[in-house]
Parts: sequence; structure tokens; C-alpha cells
Amino acid sequence: MRVVFLYILFLFSASLVAQDTTPDVMQNDTSTVDSLNQLGYDLWIRNPSQSVQLGEEAYRLSAALKYENGAAFAKRVSGVGHWSLGEPKKALFDLYESLDLYETLDDLEGVSNIKLNIGMVYADIDEDSLALKQFHEAINGFSKLNLDDRTATAYTKLGTLQIKNGRLDKAHTNITNALNIHTRIDYKYGMSEAHNRLGRIYLEQGDLEQADYHLRQSLTIGRRIDDKDGMVSNLLQFGRMFSLQKDYEMADMHFKLALSRADQMNLNNYKLDILKNLAELKQMTQQNDSALIYFSQYVKLKDSLFNLKKSRQIAGLEFRNELIQKDRELNALSKSQKLNRTIQWVLIGGICIVLLLSFFLIKNVRQRTKNQKQLLEQQRIIAEQALENQQLRSMDLEGELDAKNRKLTSYAMNFVQKNQLLEDFKDKIQEAKKSTSPEKTKRILTDIERTLKINQGKENDWEDFKEHFENVHPDFFSILKQKYPDLSANDLKVAALTRLNLSIKEASNILGISPESTKTARYRLRKKMALPQETDLFDFLIHLDI
Repeated sequence: MRVVFLYILFLFSASLVAQDTTPDVMQNDTSTVDSLNQLGYDLWIRNPSQSVQLGEEAYRLSAALKYENGAAFAKRVSGVGHWSLGEPKKALFDLYESLDLYETLDDLEGVSNIKLNIGMVYADIDEDSLALKQFHEAINGFSKLNLDDRTATAYTKLGTLQIKNGRLDKAHTNITNALNIHTRIDYKYGMSEAHNRLGRIYLEQGDLEQADYHLRQSLTIGRRIDDKDGMVSNLLQFGRMFSLQKDYEMADMHFKLALSRADQMNLNNYKLDILKNLAELKQMTQQNDSALIYFSQYVKLKDSLFNLKKSRQIAGLEFRNELIQKDRELNALSKSQKLNRTIQWVLIGGICIVLLLSFFLIKNVRQRTKNQKQLLEQQRIIAEQALENQQLRSMDLEGELDAKNRKLTSYAMNFVQKNQLLEDFKDKIQEAKKSTSPEKTKRILTDIERTLKINQGKENDWEDFKEHFENVHPDFFSILKQKYPDLSANDLKVAALTRLNLSIKEASNILGISPESTKTARYRLRKKMALPQETDLFDFLIHLDI
């Protein structure tokens, strides 16, 4: 009934927009947006389809009202709804659009919430390095705002991902931080979830006493707040614990109870783990027929979930490719505008320098040479700053993932030798000032524009790139050479480009080799560093200089 009421309220408000635009009506309509958004967000787990619909309607009304806060939240609502429906591509498009809106509003809380949601989507499709980055950024944002409850939630998501990747020590630290915060603010759901995760960690480490304590704490708190999902997880972990204690009867009871509840709630990920543990339990107790039944169910469900996960991963990859294509189109559209702004800044800088030079020459003729050198140095600094600022604004459009490193790469590979160009501009500006012919003045400006175009595509060598790279990551090469002295100069190049999270294609273009050769180079680098197969190269390098 509440949903129906809100729909009626929405339609009524929309009709008022068409008839009246008074401040009171606008206020009423923004309140309707807020109500639709809140209801949609409350429903994203229980009824994700409804959540998506409410989010889309709230966004449509927000757009009509130019209500940016409402539009940002609406995209978040539809984004988490799509994620809950198993539609990661649609989820990421909506969440990144919400992120852009929150960044425009300079809303750090909104930005941090969205990054947490994006991280959860990436974790779900096994894009673990991207998820890790989003979780860390969310934690930093919440911490700056002293939002303890959100910080603790982000710590829990980060720790859960680390459990999945076998990084138990780091997971223990982050989950403990979450538990301490949740306990201090008395957030029951967060306490139950954190105790559950700590129980899982201790089970993996073989500390059954600590595992028993945390699982019982989670179970007790979860019953008080009716945490049904948490109950299934706790039953599963208790079954694992009893199995390790060789209390097979209790293990069987807990596994079957967990399976029944997982079936009722359609929690297939939990069900998969339960079936696997039941099959192993029956095999250990020599119940081979039952073991075969559970194993068959496990294999069937695993195949189904594998196909689903692969389709989600493909959707996530499609999202990244489409996002890259949109960025390229945006860059192409703004190219001429950026060129015009660059010319304007250079001309203004040149004119200012000429005026300053004239002033100092008139004031003190005896120091003309010295003053001229000083002004030329000022000219170089001003022009470099103007061009650098323009490059930084351009690189802001390219920031999907790993923005700081991509700025570094773009800066290093497109840095232009400016001194001679500026000297030429000064001479040509003086010539233009002296000219009385409009045609000659136009020809000089055309020559300036042509010179800019000629110099736009020049690239610097590796040493120039290395210098700028070390300005951002000053200890990266020294630490790498200290730990792995056998690395060659080419190995260091491959490591630096991997540290920037460049794709195989991007790295091959920079190295001037084929993608297959780049893959081989990365394989050789891993081999020289003796990295285990399960260790992600980018994740290892990004933590190297921390």
C-alpha cells in the first residue's frame, strides 16, 4: 500500500509541475523525489526490480526539477537494484553516473558511498584489484568525515574480500577495526557481521576456540535482530567447526539446517558451500551414496553459478570498454576547444612578457641584458604552468580507474619542448604588433597554430618518463632493484607501466612491441620476482612502495 501511495503522490506532483512552478510546489516535488529514493533504497535487497523502477522514476522527476541531489541518489538506487538483480553492467553505468553527480556537487559522503557500492559490484565479478581500490578510497572518505558507521562497514567489505583472496592477517586487522567501531556505536548488524567474519578467519587458521567464541557472538546478536542471511552463514561455519572437531553428527545437523534456510531464501552462494561441505562430510563418514548425491547437486549448482558469474564478468568488461569509448569520443569533441584555449593562454602570456620587458628596458637601460634574461625566465615559467594546468584539466576527463597514474603517463608521454616554441612565439608576436597589414597578422597567427599542431605529437624518451614517474613514486625503482637485483632495464619499464594499471594494449603501444611480447615480458617479470601464481602482479606492485 505504501508503494501505491507513493506512485499516486508522484503522479500528482508531476501534474503540478506542468501547471504551477511556484517555490512551494517545487519543494513538494523534491520531497516526493526523496521519498521515492528512500523507499527504493530500502527495497534493493528484498525487491530489487521495484527498487530499479523507483530509482528511475525519481531520476526522471529530478531531471525535470533540476534537483541534482535527488538525481545523484536516484542513480545510486537504480544501480544497487541492478546489482541485486545480477546486472553488473547496468549497475556500474548507473553508479558511475551517480559518482559524477556527487563529485560535481562536491559531496564527499555521497562519493564515498558510491565508491563502496562500486567496490561491491567489482568484488562480485572478481575484479578484485578494482574493488580493493574502491574500498580503500571509500574508507579514506568516510574517515575524513568521521562517519564511524560507514567506515566500519567499508572495513568489513574490505576484510571480506581479503578473506576470499587468502590475505587473512590483513583481513583480521580490518575486521577487528570494524568490530571495535560497531561495538562502540552499538550497531548490532555490523557487530554480528564482523563476529561472523572473524569466526571464518579463525577457522581458516585452525584456532577453533576463538572461532567458536566469535561465531556464537554473531549467532546471538543475529537472532536478536532477525538477521536471516547471517544466520545461514553462521550455521555453515558452525558445521565446518564441528567437522574439524570430528563431531560429525553436530556438523551434519548444522549443514542440513543451513541448507534448508538457504533453499528457502534462494541464497545460492551459501548453498554451493553447504553442498560441498556435506559431500565431504558424507565421504569422511563412509556414506558414499549420500556423498555422491550431494556432490552431484554441488556440481550442477556450481556449473550454473559459473555460467552466471562468467556472464556477469563479460558484462563488466563490456562496461569498461564502452566507458573507454565514451571517453575517447568526449576527448575528440573537446580537442579543438582545448587547442583554442592553449593558443589564447600562450598569446596572453607572450603579450604580458613583452609589456614587462618594455617597462624594465625603459626604467633601467644599463641592466637591459640582465633584466631581459629574468623576463625570459618568467616567460618560461608562466607558459609552462599554463600548459601544465591545461594538461591536468584534459587528463581529468580520462579518469575511470587509476586516475593519478594515468595523469602521470599522459604527462610523461605528451610533454613538449616549450623553450624554443615560446621564443618563436615572442618574435612572431613582436612582428605582428609592428605589422600594419591584417593579412600579414593573420598569416603570423596561422603559423603559430600550425607550429602548435606540429609539436603536439612529440614524445619524450624513457629517461624523461622515469624522471616524472619517480616524482610521484620516488622509492619505486630503488625498492624494486633492492629486492630483485637481477631485473633488467626493460623489466623496470614493464614494472612501471604495470604499476600504472595500463592494459596489455596500452603498454605494448608505449613499449613499441606487440601485445604478445608485452604478455611475455610480464610473465618473465613475474618469474624473476618469483611471484606465486595466485598473486596479482598489479596488486603486488601497488603495495610495493607503501
